[in-house]
Amino acid sequence: MRLGCCLLCVFVLLVSSCAADPRDAYDARVAPESSVPEAASALAGEAADSVNNASEKIANDNERPPSTTIKKTATTEPREEFYIAPYRGTKVPSDLANSPRLALKVDNAPSALPQQGIQWADIVFEELVEGGLTRFLAIFHAHIPESVGPIRSARSSDVPLLVPFDGALFGSSGSNSAFQKLLETIGVQDAGVYRAPGYYFRRLDRPAPSDLWAKSEKLLDAASSHSYPAQPLWEFDVSDTLRLQGSNQVQGVEVNWGSSDVSFLWDDEVSAWRRFQNGEPHLALDENGEEIPIAPENLIIQFTKYSLTEEVDVNGARIPLAEVAEGSGTAWVLRNGQLLEARWNKPNITVHPQFVDGTGKSISMAPGSTWILLAPRDSAQIIQEQD
Repeated sequence: MRLGCCLLCVFVLLVSSCAADPRDAYDARVAPESSVPEAASALAGEAADSVNNASEKIANDNERPPSTTIKKTATTEPREEFYIAPYRGTKVPSDLANSPRLALKVDNAPSALPQQGIQWADIVFEELVEGGLTRFLAIFHAHIPESVGPIRSARSSDVPLLVPFDGALFGSSGSNSAFQKLLETIGVQDAGVYRAPGYYFRRLDRPAPSDLWAKSEKLLDAASSHSYPAQPLWEFDVSDTLRLQGSNQVQGVEVNWGSSDVSFLWDDEVSAWRRFQNGEPHLALDENGEEIPIAPENLIIQFTKYSLTEEVDVNGARIPLAEVAEGSGTAWVLRNGQLLEARWNKPNITVHPQFVDGTGKSISMAPGSTWILLAPRDSAQIIQEQD
């Protein structure tokens, strides 16, 4: 708790100086469609130092539960081992148990569509930025796509989201020196474009600044050997009914961010919530360039208070801050076509929020991906089922 308070104080002191990087629009060191050099050792060495210093402070007080492994046997075939992905609750090869976690800041401006690779993220946070637009903080572990983009700059709202992912790699298109020092304090490995330009390239067919892509698979080469294994944020319900106690059947939800309207509609055929943005299906590119719908299995609307900071973007607009470092509030948890009114609780900046029902019991998720929308208060409404 003392460490959490100390980190929160550091966060408050530095947040006012963590302005958006004015170089976010373009970095000449990143060549168009550039290749990736084999130069990960220096970056990994620096990352190991910061993780050793900060991660031990944050995580050593907590007992780490053993990873869950399921062994699948057959009478005529060699035994094959599986690992339950902690962020998805699905079976993956056991050699992924200790694989690095990758957090990437992804653009969601109109010029950023369609994004690439974000559909593979285990967890996606959507947060309000300047101009009534949003950006994503995408967490990858079970599957790392070959490339992800467009990549944009970090925001102060990312700090309390990143801290609990102790030791993860973090890729963005930029942040100023104060934000970079803060990353070192919280034990996240900075793998942004200014630290590792060779792991990024610019798309010639996209307008700047929505033209920067991360070679996400290659970014794993920069991971420190001291990275901690991923730990579950919640339990997963694999029962046949998947019924949330006290929930209601709904068609979906809609969130008004200011300059964009986002909705999620339940689709029985895929057992997921299809995402729509400004009335159009929200699509993402796969590794072959084909467009596929974004449709997470779980959706959380975490109602959030925002305040305007003294930070400004390159256009002089003040940047909003999501007040999620600690505290509590209301939430909607949606899975399997149901919506449950819930609460979120976050005792301090070092832990993930816990989502509980009316009795205080932690809410389990369906196996699959989870999107968490840090939606402003009174910005969301329920879409009821049609008769």
